[in-house]
Amino acid sequence: MSIRRRAIRLANALEEAPRTEDDLEAAAILRQLVRVHEVAHEVVLAKTHDASRAAYCELVDLVKGKTYE
Repeated sequence: MSIRRRAIRLANALEEAPRTEDDLEAAAILRQLVRVHEVAHEVVLAKTHDASRAAYCELVDLVKGKTYE
């Protein structure tokens, strides 16, 4: 099972039966880390310089805490 699928499964489990507010916060952090992983993957596998640069810029924004939702 991929990291993405495991992280989403764990986040869902934490949200379905949270014991404390920390479980909900952990689920949110897992979802953010899934996006960081996806964008880092895009950086590595980009076929063009422009695609790599765009993904890298998004990755920098994610690390800085910006969201696109």
